[in-house]
Amino acid sequence: SMSGDVEDAVAADDTVREQCVAHALASPHESFRGGHDDDDDDGTQQRLGLLAPRDERARSDAHDDDFTTVSLDVDKHDDDRRDGSDASAAPASTMTYHVDDALDAIGFGKFQLYMLAFAGFAWCADAMEMMLLSFIGPSMRCEFGVDADAEGALTSVVFVGMMLGAPGWGVLSDARGRKTALLFATVATLIGGVGSALAPSFAVVLLFRWLVGVGLGGVPVAYGLFTEFLPSASRGVNLVLINLFWTLGSMLESVLAWMVLPRLSWRVLLLLSTAPLFGLIVCVLLVPESPLYSMSANHADDAKATLRRVAETNGKSLPRGTLIASASSARDEDAIEASTPYDERTFGQKYVPKGLRALLGAKHRKTSLLVWFIFFGVAFLYYGVVLLNTQLHVMDSEDSDGDIKCLTHGAPDLSNSEYFEIFLDSFAEVPGVILAALCIDRIGRKKTMSYTLSLTGVMLFPLAFSASAHGAVRDFLLFITRSSAFAAFTAIYVFSAEIYPTHMRSSGIGVSNGWARIGGMMCPFFAVSAVESGQLALSVIVFVVVAALSAACASSLDVETAGRKLDAEEPGIELTPVQISS
Repeated sequence: SMSGDVEDAVAADDTVREQCVAHALASPHESFRGGHDDDDDDGTQQRLGLLAPRDERARSDAHDDDFTTVSLDVDKHDDDRRDGSDASAAPASTMTYHVDDALDAIGFGKFQLYMLAFAGFAWCADAMEMMLLSFIGPSMRCEFGVDADAEGALTSVVFVGMMLGAPGWGVLSDARGRKTALLFATVATLIGGVGSALAPSFAVVLLFRWLVGVGLGGVPVAYGLFTEFLPSASRGVNLVLINLFWTLGSMLESVLAWMVLPRLSWRVLLLLSTAPLFGLIVCVLLVPESPLYSMSANHADDAKATLRRVAETNGKSLPRGTLIASASSARDEDAIEASTPYDERTFGQKYVPKGLRALLGAKHRKTSLLVWFIFFGVAFLYYGVVLLNTQLHVMDSEDSDGDIKCLTHGAPDLSNSEYFEIFLDSFAEVPGVILAALCIDRIGRKKTMSYTLSLTGVMLFPLAFSASAHGAVRDFLLFITRSSAFAAFTAIYVFSAEIYPTHMRSSGIGVSNGWARIGGMMCPFFAVSAVESGQLALSVIVFVVVAALSAACASSLDVETAGRKLDAEEPGIELTPVQISS
C-alpha cells in the first residue's frame, strides 16, 4: 500500500542518517560510500544537509575527496540562533557584502564631509557661471550694441552646449569613470571661460560660451560621485544640502558683479569667475573613484581599497567577508551582446551606448520619460525666474526710448539698490533648500516635487497682471517662486540619482540634464525677449502651464526612492520590508 511505501522510505532514510552520523563520529575526515552510485549518494546527502553542493565542494582546497566537513553539533547551533549570534558565528570566508552594505555599515562621517565639500565646490563653480548670464547679457548690449534677441541667444548657446555635454559626459562617466569625465568637463569649462573673456567680437563670445556650456554639462557627474559615497539613511538630506553650495555660488557671483561691473569691464568679471575652476581641477585629481563604479567595471581591488580608505577616515571597520558586485541584469545583457556577431547586431547595439539604450528599455521607459519632462519643466521655471527677475530690474533702469543705460567701460548702469535686490534674490534659494530638506524624507521625493511645482505656478500667476509686476509685491512673488522652483529642482536631482543603477546612473542623470538644458535654452525667449516686447502676461501664462504639467508628471511616477539602496536588484520597484510570519 501507499502508506507502507512511505514507511519503508522513511525507514531507509533513517538508516542512511544513522550510518552517516556513526561514520562521521568515528572518522570525521574520511569519505563515506553507500551501496548506490555516486550521484544518488550525493543527492541524498545534500538533501539531508550533510553534504555541500558540488560547485561549493569544487572550490574547497582542504581535501581532494568529494565531501566537505559538516558540523554535527546541532544543539550548539540551536543555542546560537536563540542567542541571536548566528551571523557572527559564521566564518568570514563564507560571508559576503556589497558596496551599499559597506557604506551603510561605515555611516556618514569625515570622509563624506570631504566629498560634500568637493561636490559643493563643483556646484558653486557651476552656479557662478550660470548666474554670470544675468550680467553679461546686458553687458553685450552695451559692448557690442546687440538687441534683446541676441542677448537671449547668449543664454541659449550655453544651454545648447549643456544639452550636448550632459549626456556625453554621463556616457563617458559610465564607460571610463567619474573622475575622468569630471576632469575633462572642468578643463572644457575653464577654456571656454577664459576664451570668452578675451573674445574680440560677439560671435566669438557665443562660441566660447557654448564651450562653457559643454563643460558645465559635466557638473552632474560630481553630484553622482557624491551620491555613490553616501549611506542610504542619510542620502536624501545630504543630497539636498549640497544645493546650498549652488546658492553660495549665486550669491558670490552677485557680490562679485556688484564689485566689478560699476568700475571695470565685464571681461574682468569673466576672468575672476573662472578662478574656482583651477581649484576644482586639483580636487578632481585628489578624490578617489566611486567604489560602485569600480565594482561595475570589475575593479574589485580598487573598490575595496577605496572602501577601506573611507572606513579608516571615519574611524570604522569594513564588514566581515568578501566584497561582491550587486546583482545586475547588465552583465547578462553584456554577455549576450558580446556573443552576438557584429553583423547580426541591431543599429542601436552598434552605435548607441548601452546606458542610453537602457533608459528607454521596458523597465525604465515610463520613469525616464516622466523624469525628462520634469527636468525640462523645473529648468524652464527656475532659469526663467532668474532671468525674468534680472530683466524686470533692467527694464526699470531703461530710459524713455527703451534703451539700456550703459557705463563707459561697456557694463550696464545698475544702481546699488538694484545690485542689492539681485543679491537678495540669490538668497531666495536658501528657503528652497530648507523646504526640500524638511520634505524630502518625510513626504518623499514625489510629493516634494509635486507640491513645490504647484506652489511655483500659483505664485507666478499674479505677475500676469501689470499691477503686480512692480515694486515690493513683484519682488515678494519672485522670491517665493524662485524658492519653490529651486526646491523642485533639488528633489528631481535626488530622485534621478537614486532611480538608476550604477552601470547607467551617470547616463541617466546626464540625459535628464540634457532635457533640463533644453528647458533652459527655451526660457530666455519668454523671460527676456517676450518681456522686452511687452508680452509679460503671455510669458507668465506659459510658465504657469509648464509648472502644472510638471507637477502632474511628478504625481504620475510609479516609484518612491526614499530609503532604497542605490543598486537594488529591481531598480524600478520600491523596496519595502519583508514580513516573515512566525
